[in-house]
Amino acid sequence: MSRIPRVRRLASLQLPFSTPSSPARAPFAANRAISTTCATRGKNTEWVRGKLWKGEAPGPEDPYTQRLEPEDSSNLPEEAFHLPRTDKTPAAIRNSQLVLPPKRTEAASEKSLKSTDPNFIPATDAEGLEEISALNTWWDQEGHWGEECEFKGFGSSEKIADKNVVEVYLRQAVVEALALQETGIFSEWATKKWREGSRSELDLVLALDVQVQDGQASLKGDYSSISQSLVTKAEEVGTVEKITPEEAREMVKTWDASWKGLVLDDKLKFALRKRLYQLTGTFIPDAKFGAATTIKHLLALAVKQPKPQKLAELLERKHDLQQLANVKVHSRKIGPVEKETALGRWKLIEEELTKRGLPVTGTAGLSKNKERDWITGKI
Repeated sequence: MSRIPRVRRLASLQLPFSTPSSPARAPFAANRAISTTCATRGKNTEWVRGKLWKGEAPGPEDPYTQRLEPEDSSNLPEEAFHLPRTDKTPAAIRNSQLVLPPKRTEAASEKSLKSTDPNFIPATDAEGLEEISALNTWWDQEGHWGEECEFKGFGSSEKIADKNVVEVYLRQAVVEALALQETGIFSEWATKKWREGSRSELDLVLALDVQVQDGQASLKGDYSSISQSLVTKAEEVGTVEKITPEEAREMVKTWDASWKGLVLDDKLKFALRKRLYQLTGTFIPDAKFGAATTIKHLLALAVKQPKPQKLAELLERKHDLQQLANVKVHSRKIGPVEKETALGRWKLIEEELTKRGLPVTGTAGLSKNKERDWITGKI
């Protein structure tokens, strides 16, 4: 088998023509000095800018190398930049009676104090230093949180669920709203807070007769004093005596049911819900409040009891199981100790367990399946 002759290198091949001898290469720095790249780029950029813009193009020719300094566009005088820094605390907090925590300050270093006072001697212990409490306990200290900062809710803290009591307070709200309408100041006081009043004032309000005809109501009696007591600026009554369910039941029996047919407009309906929430703590949600058109509808929405959180509460309301002699409802699970105690056998069981050295309650650290361990020979 004949061998293929080895191909000569490309470098060993000689060109068929001769080239003029080139001069020796200059250093790299010299080549960079005479480079025409920037000039070429400038011409191309100028040509593109001339095509894009008619006339003089804005901005520098080369935005990468010729960047303009941002101009100061502020219109403030020069004196405004040298004013001392003012307190940025909101005006509402600065004008309040709150005792704000002190601002954070840093003590001067020992070196700076020695430069200003040559007689300065650094302290070696904490004797005589003022103790500053932590910031998280600042509002718990006396004098930092006044009575004016305490939360005062609009609605009653005690929510009333009895139907008769709610009906009494709803009638009170209706009489007060009608009294304000008769005196011509209802539009002004419809959204404001009315004075709650005492028990004697409640009796005066309920003494007025409400007559409803064709959905329109009118009051019979002296209603001017009632409207005046609602808008007075006198101090609120500290503790208002609430009526009992028994008293409310007797009051409701003496009223004619025709007053519940009063047709309500938007302003009157809003005022009644606000007043009812203030007296009973029952707030009617907007989703159901919009469909109410009469007093009867408001009463049905206001006396609806909340859903019970536990099954025992629901069973106690029905009173069906409570009448059975062999059924008893508990709010929690009853354990074996309580069951034996109710039957009177727990004392005997406790004595027998003590005689045998067994734990009265619990396992005394023993595992559950002790008999299984005996059978399998583990013990």
